[in-house]
Amino acid sequence: MILKQPLILVTVGTEKFPFNRLMEWIDNLIQQNLIQPNQEQIIIQYGSCTVTPQRTNNFSVLPSEEFENILAQARLIIAHCGEGTIDLLSHIKKPFILVPRNSQYREHVDNHQMELADELAKQGVSIANSYQDLAEFLANPKLVPINHSPTEYYTQVSSLLEEQFEEEQVLEDLAVTI
Repeated sequence: MILKQPLILVTVGTEKFPFNRLMEWIDNLIQQNLIQPNQEQIIIQYGSCTVTPQRTNNFSVLPSEEFENILAQARLIIAHCGEGTIDLLSHIKKPFILVPRNSQYREHVDNHQMELADELAKQGVSIANSYQDLAEFLANPKLVPINHSPTEYYTQVSSLLEEQFEEEQVLEDLAVTI
């Protein structure tokens, strides 16, 4: 794929649930000239969405190497609030905004992405809970590092659980021998 600069990457991960609401927001932003495909390339990894914006380069799924190449060249990223995506974004230094999926719109089975977004917002991470939030970010993109990625939290919690279970097992073993 030939990439031209500047470049905006929109990614919704590979969930089985469509995220058409975000696709519609992107299409509206293009219609209102807040995103201008004639001036910059817009690449969308749309997963299982059933609608995609016009005048963009749309891919259901991109091979990892190609996705990482696009990510490295992007001027900014608009992404769903999935743990894997957040882990990737925590390692790059690019402005990005996260758009959490909402179970009310059948974008996921529960609202864990909204809960995660609330916690990340406390770190200063840009979150779009509305079309207006996304439009404001495009007008003034912010580069905000993620201090702790979901993987770091999972690793920490796993270690704590292992320690707790090992301690409980030791106490059980001691009780049996006494």
